[in-house]
Amino acid sequence: MTPEEKDLINQIRSEVTELKSREKALKRLGEILEENFILDLLPSRAVIQVLEKIASSRATPGGSKRKAKALVQTYKI
Repeated sequence: MTPEEKDLINQIRSEVTELKSREKALKRLGEILEENFILDLLPSRAVIQVLEKIASSRATPGGSKRKAKALVQTYKI
């Protein structure tokens, strides 16, 4: 996992971060996964695991849950 991915995950998980910033971080994480897919690199298992936790968390807002679930379904190998 790269430092940028760690930072984005921390932003997504942070409860003090406002919703718009969390969704922006989730979008950027999706872009990173897409870039890795295009370059034929495997996605980080840690990133996929965190996205699965976000998708199943009750504390996560609905839109973020759906986006995380879509990313997991798209990029999980």
